[in-house]
Amino acid sequence: MRLALTGLTWLLFLPLMALADNRVEHGDWSSQFFEGMGEATTHENGMSTFGILCAEGYCRYYFANGIDCEPSGNYPLMVTTEGGALSVEAVCEPVTTANGDILVYWFNESETMNQAFQKTAVVGFAFPLSDGKFKVSKFSMTGYKAAVDRMVSGLRDKRELQNEQNQETLESMKGRT
Repeated sequence: MRLALTGLTWLLFLPLMALADNRVEHGDWSSQFFEGMGEATTHENGMSTFGILCAEGYCRYYFANGIDCEPSGNYPLMVTTEGGALSVEAVCEPVTTANGDILVYWFNESETMNQAFQKTAVVGFAFPLSDGKFKVSKFSMTGYKAAVDRMVSGLRDKRELQNEQNQETLESMKGRT
């Protein structure tokens, strides 16, 4: 009985240990992988989240500030870096996370934005409120490049491994016919 309980305990904790090993800290950013996707993310004192999620060669940035929004609705954001400001149109979508369902504002990745984020120490988001004021969130970019590089290379390695496995399967199937 004791051996069975020990075995059951290991079975319960192995997935958690795998998830913990998957997450790597890069300064103020972290990177992780799940369900064929890669994510690089940072937080502002637990109040707001900023990150990028990539899957199937497509990436999108997201911003969550705890303000409710209408799913599929468009919302303007002002993104600031040391190089200047950029207005972006974000789309509100619900996302299920380990901490429950949250609403995030998604916006598309661009080479201009990627370069601006790599060259700045802080990124700010100005979010317009209904009373004419703005909610401002600021994020440290320390570790951004390392987190994104790990995520992109990890997804590339996984895709290459999957392609090799598919090729081996095809070759073994040809040998049987």
